[in-house]
Amino acid sequence: MKWFVVLLITSVWYVAALAQQDAPTGSAFADSLERLVRQSPDDSTKIERLLELSFYWSDRDTSKAFDYIEKAKQIMGPDPNGYYRGLLWHHRANIIYAHDMEKAKSYYLRAVHLLAGYAFPRAYVYQSRAWNNYGTLLQAQDSAAKYLDIIIERALPYSRMAGDSSAVSQHLQNIGLILANLQDFESAAHYYKEAMHTLSKFEKAYENKLTVYVNAAKNEMNLGNIDQAKTYLDSAGIQLEAVPHSTYAPYYYRTVGVYFRKLKDKNRALESFHRGITIAEDLLDDFAQRDLYFEIYATYRDWGEYANAKKYLAIANTHAPNTVVENRLLNAREMAKTEYHLGNYKAAFEQMQDYALAKDSLLESETALKILNLEKRFQTVEQENEILKLQDANRRQQSAIDRNRLWIMLLVASLTIALTIAYFSWKLASSNRRALGQQERLHEEELLNLKQQEQLRRFDSILQSQEEERNRISRDLHDGLGGLLAGVKLRLSAVATKEREQTSVPNKEVESVIVELDRSVDELRRVARNLMPESLLYMGLKPALADLCEYMDTPTTSVKFHGFDLRATYPQVILIGVYRIVQELLNNAIKHARAGQIIVQCGESNQMLSLTVEDDGCGFNPREVGKKGLGVKNVENRVALLHGTVEIDSQPGRGTTVNIEIPILNG
Repeated sequence: MKWFVVLLITSVWYVAALAQQDAPTGSAFADSLERLVRQSPDDSTKIERLLELSFYWSDRDTSKAFDYIEKAKQIMGPDPNGYYRGLLWHHRANIIYAHDMEKAKSYYLRAVHLLAGYAFPRAYVYQSRAWNNYGTLLQAQDSAAKYLDIIIERALPYSRMAGDSSAVSQHLQNIGLILANLQDFESAAHYYKEAMHTLSKFEKAYENKLTVYVNAAKNEMNLGNIDQAKTYLDSAGIQLEAVPHSTYAPYYYRTVGVYFRKLKDKNRALESFHRGITIAEDLLDDFAQRDLYFEIYATYRDWGEYANAKKYLAIANTHAPNTVVENRLLNAREMAKTEYHLGNYKAAFEQMQDYALAKDSLLESETALKILNLEKRFQTVEQENEILKLQDANRRQQSAIDRNRLWIMLLVASLTIALTIAYFSWKLASSNRRALGQQERLHEEELLNLKQQEQLRRFDSILQSQEEERNRISRDLHDGLGGLLAGVKLRLSAVATKEREQTSVPNKEVESVIVELDRSVDELRRVARNLMPESLLYMGLKPALADLCEYMDTPTTSVKFHGFDLRATYPQVILIGVYRIVQELLNNAIKHARAGQIIVQCGESNQMLSLTVEDDGCGFNPREVGKKGLGVKNVENRVALLHGTVEIDSQPGRGTTVNIEIPILNG
């Protein structure tokens, strides 16, 4: 049976602190973590230890897990930084991981987005964990290829950047699991050995060693290397003695049972499977129970005890109903085979029909042949029963019976042909209707796309004209009117100085005019700066945004800017676009949201420019189109012109957060 790659979330930072303890039991382990929380030297350490406690309880008691998150949040204060917010989202996702996959996926993505702005080992550790966990959820939804890409491109590099050898070994093992699921057992064995080599440096890494030995043993059995599998299982047993409450214990006993089954030792195999089920029930691990009951089924099947086999296969199907499609297809096919061996041809036929429908995109000739054979056998049995009844009712009228049988056969054949023609005609008509509907939808989408592109082109032309006009007016004001005002001030200053030298008494009216001229020059510079800031063109994006935020900062509204990994130069279209977006969002937050505090964050990662503007203003409902003003629509249009994406998170009374990502197409 193909295994679903079980999530192996690793938490290793506290291992060293517990190194002197020999594998505490569940409650003792939690007590050890509680003691470490009380002994924390600072708030930062206490926060991480509380979150590790939340992780420990996440698959045992979700209420306790959320309580520890709240305790950590209280220590962080009312306005934690992006790193701590990322940790909170990561641990919330851990709690709901097995209960709400879609929400957990969104939480993990929010965590990596917040953590991406931090470049130190602990941030890398959590980015690696979040990406790995997100990938396992994709795999649970039949996207194993995407999970493999995430491990290779995200999770594994971050673990290496963090220097986290234990996590590196875990990712290597997960690659091995995926390759084994794809039947590439030789390549899987290579990655398992690499994971073992990495873990050999850690004497107390019992949990990680247990998982890699168990999976390596299963892989060796698939390769036919029973002796090597026994060696790995013995090593796994030693690790399990050190961590008897491991969540991977059910999978250890499952693999041991498979080993005994291959040795034809039925009793020891069943004993191992039942022991694993007992532990899986205590851990509320539905996936493990499904696997173990399936292996009990396979054992009875191999010994030809099909009644018991059917019983345990039915029990397996009641657990983890949302397992991967391959497992559900496998169970349906095995149930059909079992019904066939029990002589229940009709039930076998129905099971194979379910199997064929579920595998509609992967229909094979062998499957169709099996269904046809089962259908013919079922029809033959039914016809033979009908013939026996007719013979028992009237043996004297053999000739009439023969005629009736001939008519029945002709009728069945005619009806079969008619139904076949009707079915294929219906399928063809349905296919044509679907094709026409799809063409109409594609045409409508193309028209809508063309309209949107035309609107964006018009908006782009307007923006370019505005920027050119602003630039021209800014130069004219600065070079023309600014120069004139400066000349007038110099001449008035000279007149005032000369008069003061002659009369020894300053001319207050002239001095007042000079002061007014100074104010006029300042106002002129402010207007020119708003039209086209010189710092944006000559100093770059980061200084320009910092200058803008400092200018917008007032006693009533605090505006803070944080820039991460920004280049010195960007294409002018990105410079102006991002600057105008931030300018628009700041104006909205100050004028309309009446915000008291605004935080602007801008950073670059992997050829992607990320921008976040967060305020504590009055907020609004983004889903209500009427609530969006012209400013928000201008921001959305500017982002679309830069081929970026914008996400607005806001609720009335709870402030607004705008997240924008813009690809850097021309580096």
